[in-house]
Amino acid sequence: MVEFNFTGLHPTFLEALQRHEPSIAFALQEGEGRFVFFFFLKTDSRGNIKWGDLELFIFLARTQTMLRFKLLGNHKNAGDFKIRLNKNDEQKIREELGIQGNPNSPAFDLGRFLAKLNDNIPITIPLKNKIAEIKQHENAVKDHCREYIEEAQKIYLIRLGPVTNGGKPREETLRKLYMIDASADDITSLISDLKQIKWTAYWTASESKGKSFSAIFDKFSQAQKNA
Repeated sequence: MVEFNFTGLHPTFLEALQRHEPSIAFALQEGEGRFVFFFFLKTDSRGNIKWGDLELFIFLARTQTMLRFKLLGNHKNAGDFKIRLNKNDEQKIREELGIQGNPNSPAFDLGRFLAKLNDNIPITIPLKNKIAEIKQHENAVKDHCREYIEEAQKIYLIRLGPVTNGGKPREETLRKLYMIDASADDITSLISDLKQIKWTAYWTASESKGKSFSAIFDKFSQAQKNA
C-alpha cells in the first residue's frame, strides 16, 4: 500500500468552494497515458455543500479504467488530499502508461510518477473546461459516479424553473446539464444564469416527455433578456 498526498488539488478545491461550483474535472497527459481527475462534492436539499467523506476518481482514458479513492486528511485548511493505492492500482497505472510487462521500459517509481502528476494540476479551472471534460467521458461518469448525480436515471430535460424550497439549485441536478448534447459554451452560460436567479433543471426518465434543449435554452435566454 502506497499513500500519496495530492496537495496540488488545494487551489482548485478552494476555487470550487468560493464559486460554489462543487465539481472538479481536468485531464493530465503523461507519456501514452491520459489521467482524468474527477472530484464531486455533494449538496443537500437546499443546495448547500454537505461535508463528509470525499472521494477522488481518476479515469485512465486510454485503457478506459476508473480508479476510485477515499480522500483522507484536512482538505480545506491543511490542503491534504491523501489517497492510498494498492498493487492493483499501480498495475492499472502501468497499463495506462503502456509499460506493463515491457522489459525495455525504464524502472517505474509510483511515488515519483504521482508527484509529477501533482505538480501539473492546474490551479484554476474554468467551468467551461470542466463541462467539456465531463462531456467527453460522460459514460464513465454515469457508470462510476452515479451517487453524485440526482436521480441519475432521469436524463431527459423537461423544463427550467425556480427551486421550489427557496434554496440554491443542487449540484447533483445541474451536473446532468454537463452531459446534455449542447455546446460547453451554452451550458456554461445557462448554469451561470440558473445559479444567479436560483432556478434549476427538471428531468424525466421518459424520452417521450423530454423537450429539446435548444428550445428550452432559447426560451430561457429570451425570458432573461425581457426580465
